[in-house]
Amino acid sequence: MKLLVNAKIFPSTKSQSILINKNKIIFIGDKTKINISLNSSDIIDCNNNTVLPGFIDGHCHPFEIVSNISSIDLSGYQFNSQNELKNYLCNINTKDKKILKFHGFEHRNINGNLDLSFFDNLNLNIPLIIKHRTGHLVFLNTLALKHSKLDINKYEFPMDSLEIHKKLKSEENLDFEKNLINYNQNLIKFGYTTIVDAGVGNDKKKYNKYQDLIYSKQISPNVCYMLGQKKSDQFKNSTINDNLYLGPTKFMFQENMDIQEIESSLKDFLSINKNDIAFHAISSEMIFKILHTLFEKLNKYLGKRIIRLEHATEFIPDSYKQYNSKNLHLIFNPNFIYDHGDFYLNHQDDFAVESLFGIKDSLRNNFKVGFGTDSPFGSINPMKIISSAKNRTTKNNNLIGENNKINFEQIIHAFTKGNATAIKKQNLIGSIDTNKNADIIILNDEITNKTDVDLLRVNHTIINGESKYIREIS
Repeated sequence: MKLLVNAKIFPSTKSQSILINKNKIIFIGDKTKINISLNSSDIIDCNNNTVLPGFIDGHCHPFEIVSNISSIDLSGYQFNSQNELKNYLCNINTKDKKILKFHGFEHRNINGNLDLSFFDNLNLNIPLIIKHRTGHLVFLNTLALKHSKLDINKYEFPMDSLEIHKKLKSEENLDFEKNLINYNQNLIKFGYTTIVDAGVGNDKKKYNKYQDLIYSKQISPNVCYMLGQKKSDQFKNSTINDNLYLGPTKFMFQENMDIQEIESSLKDFLSINKNDIAFHAISSEMIFKILHTLFEKLNKYLGKRIIRLEHATEFIPDSYKQYNSKNLHLIFNPNFIYDHGDFYLNHQDDFAVESLFGIKDSLRNNFKVGFGTDSPFGSINPMKIISSAKNRTTKNNNLIGENNKINFEQIIHAFTKGNATAIKKQNLIGSIDTNKNADIIILNDEITNKTDVDLLRVNHTIINGESKYIREIS
């Protein structure tokens, strides 16, 4: 057993005790009502700091994160010309490197064609892989193509990462085991007790890999695994448990896809498959195509299944309030305001900036809301999620969508119970209640309206009743 004392379970300011038996919370209340003798090592003093349900990352790409750990991050660089990019790449030290890998690259400020010949003419004499900021495009040189046995004639350039990701797998994961240790340590340090792998190409082979990693305790949080749109048939006889379970089927339609094509594709799926569904949904045009098709054309096929809009970047709540009684869940990435907000401001022809991530407007219209980091394309740090949703400021301290600021209680609800509900696990996780799983984090302070989010840290992470992380305090 484990006993937490002097715990202020958010949003309450009252100190209570929480008794854990194995992986369940069995009592919450006054310590004097607990008639059990415990060793001092089984008692955790929360020091009247805020205690929260474990954070749930409602949308992330764990294996991409692991892959990127050993690559160079370009998200802090703005290249304004081909010469700037050329000079940067040619001055990289390639000694002792088998392959030159980058992520976080943005190309839209560069005039000119970044084609295969551009990268070949750099004469780097090493395979080069550059992942775009969004993760959806990859730039390569010929050496990387040959090394990965890719035929350039089969692909447009830059390449769609979904098409070639598996072919680059061995190059991307040269340091997989070492990088996984670092990634898992970050997860528990930041207080994540459940993560949702939202890959549109997720298949059974990757799922089996998760089974091995969880069984060998190389991944500490529980994992909800979305099914790739074209891979769902592989999972008909899959075994699941409380640590690894199947989520919705993930769809990603091309922006220029005709609405009739979308209807046909979804009708074929919905008529034979009862699984929940999730959609890559960024632009207002795609959001309209998806929601109009589902609720106006195919509503009779939906039943009680959950429908998730992943990102919901340009979702306009007032335009869809007639659907707020549907089983529709919006999974926002508020950390993008901080991570990519300045990019949005510099490209206002492409983005309706003031309407991005309309979280408060969505809550006001009674929509169900959850949060995901979309890491590695957004910061994995949960405090960036909290700060961005609360303050709506970018890296350069610009303000985006001030009217959509929300408060701590709304943020924590979305980050925990909102995300749990969006994967149908609200009866097990997402809140601190008796008979719920003991997924709990203890902060280093009490959350009040005056709390500086940048100073908040996770002191202790408990997953399924086990202490997985304890912060060293000097």
